[in-house]
Amino acid sequence: MKTSSTLKKGNLEEALSGFFEMFKKEKEAVEVRFKNYAPRGGHPDWNDIERRADELVAKASEVIEFDDNTIAERVRETERVSKALATTAISASKNYTRFKNGNHAVLPPYFIWTMHNTCNFRCSYCDNHRGEKYFDLSSKGALDTENGKKLLEVCRKNVTGVYFCGGEPTLRKDLPELVEYAHSINYFPLMINTNGSRIHEMLVDKRYSKWLKRMDIIIVSLDALNVGLLSETWGVSKELCEQVMVNILALRKLQSKVRFKLMVNTVITPETISEADSILDWTSDLGIWYSPVPMNCGATVNNVLMSDPAYKALADKIIQRKKDGEKILGSKRLIRRLMTGDEIQCYPTLKPHVDPDGSLLWPCKAVEAFEPHKINLLNYSSLDEAYHAATKIVNIDNFHGCGEGQCGADCNWMQNYVSDVYARGIQNPVSSGVINEIVEFVGSV
Repeated sequence: MKTSSTLKKGNLEEALSGFFEMFKKEKEAVEVRFKNYAPRGGHPDWNDIERRADELVAKASEVIEFDDNTIAERVRETERVSKALATTAISASKNYTRFKNGNHAVLPPYFIWTMHNTCNFRCSYCDNHRGEKYFDLSSKGALDTENGKKLLEVCRKNVTGVYFCGGEPTLRKDLPELVEYAHSINYFPLMINTNGSRIHEMLVDKRYSKWLKRMDIIIVSLDALNVGLLSETWGVSKELCEQVMVNILALRKLQSKVRFKLMVNTVITPETISEADSILDWTSDLGIWYSPVPMNCGATVNNVLMSDPAYKALADKIIQRKKDGEKILGSKRLIRRLMTGDEIQCYPTLKPHVDPDGSLLWPCKAVEAFEPHKINLLNYSSLDEAYHAATKIVNIDNFHGCGEGQCGADCNWMQNYVSDVYARGIQNPVSSGVINEIVEFVGSV
C-alpha cells in the first residue's frame, strides 16, 4: 500500500513537472516569436492560428505552383519587368515635359481598378471617395472578362502597374484569368487589395494554381486583432475574422516558396487606435509590411481621430519606426505627412480610379465643386488619348484647391500622398528621393 502510494505520488510529480515544462516551452515560443507585440484581451490564440496556417500551407502546397527559378522563368520575368520599366521611362519623360509647360494631365505609374462593388464585408469605415459605401452600390454594367482584358490593354499603353480592388476583388470568378492576362502583357507590379476572407479557398483551388506566383504585391486588410472588435468593424462573424488572420500567416509562410511582397493595410478609426498599435508591433515581429491609413470621412481625414492624443502618440510611434528602418509602406516624408494630415499638392491624373464599367470620373472621384464627368476608357486606344480628350471637357491644370475652377476638396487618402511624391519626382528626378521610394515599394518583389 505504501509502495503504491509512493508510486502514485511520484507519477503525479512527474506529470506536473512535465506539464509545467510544456507550459514553459510554449510560453517561451510565444515570447520568441513576439518581441514587440504583447497579446491583449480579445486577441486570438496564436498557437491555434499558427497551427491552422500550417495546415493550410500543407494543403496549398499540393496545388499552387512555386518559383522554379529556371533560366526560362528568370528570362521571362526579366522581360516583364524590363518592358514595364521602359514604359515607365517613356511616360516619365512625357510628364517632365508636360510639367515644364504647365500641363498637369500627367500619366500615372499605375491605375486603380474597382473590379466590382460587390463585397462580403460591411466595414463601418467603407467609403468610395464620394461618401458612399461600395457594398451599397450596384455592380450592374461591370466589365465582363473580355472587356476587362481590353481595359488592361488600353491602360498598358502608358501604365505599368495595376491595382485590383473592389468591393472585394477575389469575389470575381475571372480574377485568375485577368491576373494571368495582365502578367502576359507585362504589367509590373501586379497588386491586389483584399479583405483576405477567401485566401484559404483560393490557395487550394486549381484555378488559382498560378495566382500567387503571378502577383507581385498582396495587400490584406486587418484593422484589429481583438476578434470581437474586428467583427463589429467588419460586420462579419468572429470565425471569419480569425480565418483572415490564419490566411495572412499562411501567405507569410508561403513567401519562402513563392516570391511576392505581403502587406497588411490597417484603417485607423477612433475606436481602433490601440489595435492599430498592436498590429504595428505584430507585423514588425513577423516581418510583414505595414500600411497605416487614417480613416477618411468623404474626402477628408476624420477630425475626431486627428484630435485624439492616443492617435497622435501612435502617429509618432509609426514615424519613429519608419526612421528605425521598419517595414512601413512609404518614405519617411510620406508617412509623416500622411499620419499628421499635412497639406499636399494633388494631381488627380496620377491616381486614376477606374469604375466597374471601365469608366473614369474626370477629373477626380472626390471633386466637390461640381459633378465629375464620366469618361469610358474602352472608347480610346490608350489612357493618354482618353486624358487628352477629357482635358477638352475640364482643364485640370492647377486643379487641386478651393479657388474658382478647382476641385474644392482637401483629400487625405494614401493615393493622394503618393501622387504628391511622384509629382515631385517627375519635376526633380534626382533630389526628390522618388527613386528610393519606388525601389522600396517593389524592391523585394
